[in-house]
This record gives sequence, C-alpha cells and structure tokens, in this order.
Amino acid sequence: MMEGIYKQKPRVANLGILLFYTALEAQNCDCTQIEWTPPYKQPEEIEELLDEFL
Repeated sequence: MMEGIYKQKPRVANLGILLFYTALEAQNCDCTQIEWTPPYKQPEEIEELLDEFL
C-alpha cells in the first residue's frame, strides 16, 4: 500500500460511509469506523405537535 510515499502506514478515521471503511480495511489500513449521520431538523409544526405529546 503505497510504500515509499509514507514513512508510516496511514491511520484513517472514517465517518459514516461503510463502503469506504471496508475498502480501507481490505488493504490492511489502520482505520476506525465512526457511525455518524447529520442531525435532522424537524419542521416547526412537527416539533410543536411532538412537544404537546411528549
């Protein structure tokens, strides 16, 4: 894996896309998968309805 370019093996923190993580892992890259999705913003009227029930 690109020996000669790096003095050490790259270490990667992957956010979200599992396919990228598995491709890195298949190449014996030192990697960590972090499960993350962007926060979802509810429409204001939905938030008001939820506030009434919760």
